[in-house]
Amino acid sequence: MTNEVNIERTCGTCTECCQGWLWGSAHGHHFYPGKPCHFVSEGCCSIYKDRPEDPCKTFKCQWLINKDFPEWFKPNKSKVIVKDCKGGDNENLYYEVYECGQKLDSSILAWLIEYHATTQIPIRVQIAGGWNNYGNEEFLNWLN
Repeated sequence: MTNEVNIERTCGTCTECCQGWLWGSAHGHHFYPGKPCHFVSEGCCSIYKDRPEDPCKTFKCQWLINKDFPEWFKPNKSKVIVKDCKGGDNENLYYEVYECGQKLDSSILAWLIEYHATTQIPIRVQIAGGWNNYGNEEFLNWLN
């Protein structure tokens, strides 16, 4: 019998989702690639208790909630953000993987491709600002 410890993952000092790698607006201040959130400070959100519902409270970092992603996939370590999305005719789950200030590391890409092959969950991966897509024919056609 194994004693598996279920430790809840937390953001801690990771603020990659606020650093301008994703798009959004917080209390009228827009953030987007190249422009961090107005309210992000060193290792935290300066308005965390009063942060807006959308996008801040509704955003679900997949590293936090999907235990399939290894510990080293934490965005401030891996320099990628994994976001769940729905799309296509059936509104099927797929993941978008965003680079966080540096080109995607080949070991991360290899892990993602293997994860896709194992789970069959389609993945869109940002590499050097462009998108590479991994999925079935329906998913690939939907993107075109």
